Amino acid sequence: MNLLIKVLLIWLFFISMLSSFEVSWEGKWQVNWRDGAYILSLNQEGSDVNGTFEPSHGILRGEIQDNTLKARTITALGVTNELIFTISEDKKSFFGNTKYGEWVTGIRVDDKRKSNTVEVDQYSPLKAFYSFLALGNAVRAGNYDLLVKAMNIIYFSEDQNKLKHSAKLALVSKLFDIIDETLVDKLDFFKENADESHMILLQQLGTDVRVPLTFIQDHVSEKWMIKLPDETSLEATLKALLTARGKYEIDGQSNLLLSTPRDTIRTFYEQYDRWEEGGKKYVISTLNLSEVDPAIHAWQAPLLAYYLKSVLDRISYIVFQEIPNDPKSKKDYVHFYHPKANIVLRPYTVEGKTIWQFSSETLRTIDELYNEIESVKMKFPTKEIKENNLYFQLKGTAKHISPWLLQKIYYSEIWQIILLSIIVLIALGIGWLIRYAVLYFFKRFYITKRWTVEQITLQYIRPVQIGTFSLVLLNGAHQLGLPNIIFSIIKSFTHLLMVVSVTWIAYNLITILFAMMLIHAKRTSTNIDEIIISLAGSILRILIITLAIFTVAEIFNIPYQTVVAGLGIGGLAFAIAAKDTIANFFGSAIIIADRPFKTGDRIRIGSDIGFITNVGIRSTKIRTIEDTILTIPNNKVTQEMIDNYSERNTMRIDTDFYFALHTTKEVLDKIDIELSTFLHEHKDVDNSQIILTGVNDFTKRGINFSLSFFIKAKTEMQYSDMRHRIVTEMGQMIRENGIEMVMVNLEPISEIGD
Repeated sequence: MNLLIKVLLIWLFFISMLSSFEVSWEGKWQVNWRDGAYILSLNQEGSDVNGTFEPSHGILRGEIQDNTLKARTITALGVTNELIFTISEDKKSFFGNTKYGEWVTGIRVDDKRKSNTVEVDQYSPLKAFYSFLALGNAVRAGNYDLLVKAMNIIYFSEDQNKLKHSAKLALVSKLFDIIDETLVDKLDFFKENADESHMILLQQLGTDVRVPLTFIQDHVSEKWMIKLPDETSLEATLKALLTARGKYEIDGQSNLLLSTPRDTIRTFYEQYDRWEEGGKKYVISTLNLSEVDPAIHAWQAPLLAYYLKSVLDRISYIVFQEIPNDPKSKKDYVHFYHPKANIVLRPYTVEGKTIWQFSSETLRTIDELYNEIESVKMKFPTKEIKENNLYFQLKGTAKHISPWLLQKIYYSEIWQIILLSIIVLIALGIGWLIRYAVLYFFKRFYITKRWTVEQITLQYIRPVQIGTFSLVLLNGAHQLGLPNIIFSIIKSFTHLLMVVSVTWIAYNLITILFAMMLIHAKRTSTNIDEIIISLAGSILRILIITLAIFTVAEIFNIPYQTVVAGLGIGGLAFAIAAKDTIANFFGSAIIIADRPFKTGDRIRIGSDIGFITNVGIRSTKIRTIEDTILTIPNNKVTQEMIDNYSERNTMRIDTDFYFALHTTKEVLDKIDIELSTFLHEHKDVDNSQIILTGVNDFTKRGINFSLSFFIKAKTEMQYSDMRHRIVTEMGQMIRENGIEMVMVNLEPISEIGD
């Protein structure tokens, strides 16, 4: 065991030693600090690291300790510095400081990036100028590895060459900002070639500001370069441009406001490449999706963005400075004409602000335009968005199987129609299989286990199958990239089925839910539970149906809001027309508040006697003594006197005996005392209530001896049983006293002496 532990410890130590060299600093890094950026190229051998950085032609020497690189740098001008970098856990970035406390950050550079292959051509002023713009746009987008190429196009004076790299970088950045405030036109280069110099005037659109730009040709290399004005001229020119626009300073993120066509196209291009890093929302903000069903924005917007980017990439390399940037202009900007469709940017008012977006017409036809020029070869393929991966994989597979599958029938390609049909079949199959799962559950649930298969099928299996079918169909169709018009139909149809399914299931689940609540209510002592539960169930069913109606109206864009608003105006007429319904509703509220009875109580309403079976929003149902169901509107119930027999603690007995007329007073007094004593002492008689005994009247046929008392009975059966025993016992006592009882005619007779 000890040997095994030692082996494990040695193995762990060996692994830890290897892990110290696992951190690789090899490769290119885009390094940023407060005053600028540069590209650092590193080579690693064990823990030793050597490298170079541009554009200062510097050298780096360092050593790795764990995740930290300690290094010393020296530039071509002899400037030295000491650095400490710590690499991140994902090994894709680092952070550090210089010996002077300045922060430094770095991120790995992907040599395969499209921006790294921007070509530079300096054999004419026009080409040199456009190379500088392309590089400047790429650097501004974060591709600092192109700084060296951009600065090599600039002609620095002798004094400017003596400046530090950060100072030279600041001047070049200011020159780019100046050019970026103007509108570039190739026609300004009226001479393709000049002997020694070339000068153009750049115009700021919508203002009178002009910017002169001079080009100088190197006699040795014959390359053209842009002459960098002195710092004072740059400051004055930039200030004039900003003042004309009403701005104070350059905002590198102002393009996200989409205040000009240039801002919109720039935002679309730059943020498209950052789609997974937060750029998605900005790309979508450049698209006017007013004609796209909101329910399919989530998947349609990425597809439209890809189509648009693919078309733009095939048209030409975009130089943002060629696109209008006048914020006062409201005229449509047509970026590309084609017989099939155009790419147009248009100002729209969104949340009270004017922004420029690719027009709804452009997005409606962009797939057709994409299909028209899809065969045009590109040097760099358009970046695919992960949301579209499955769609393009399916389309690529279809194309590989047969180009015929890409033929269109009306709005959709053949492969889309085939897969849509398969999805429908799969949805039906899943719906058929789910029947057994639902049936299995309901047959084991204690409330529904005795239901028939037909009852479970009608109330739950059918709506579950409909809901399952709609979900599978909707999510499957999502992946096919169907045209908006086709998918909108599928979306509306499936959403309608979902509403029907959910409403159907919810309506029927109320039955189970309130059955469980009623079982609980019967176990409690609260008398009102069952009525509240019954009324709550009715209200909930009405709410479910109402919600379903409004949801269907929303699906089919029926303007129900106008109808709802109109209820305020027509409320009085509605109240008059529905006064009985409203009266019944408030009647049910009064029943809940007053609590005159509960379900199962035996009551008398007016002349009707029966047991309460149900209290709803509109009416109350009682089962009469004839075993019929009587439905009484709630407003009538509250207007009648209600006699609740079930609420009494005792039940009253009124009975009469008729004695012969020759019965003496002494005998009558004796029997009165005996019967009164009997009733007061009887266990089933409530002696706390009034007990009345004695002669009530003398008639021609006999002496009427009356008794009135209360017995401890709560049900009719108890009452009948107790009455029988007590009355027969009193009859026996009368006979034992020798009193003769007579039979009388119950019809009214004249009193003695009449």
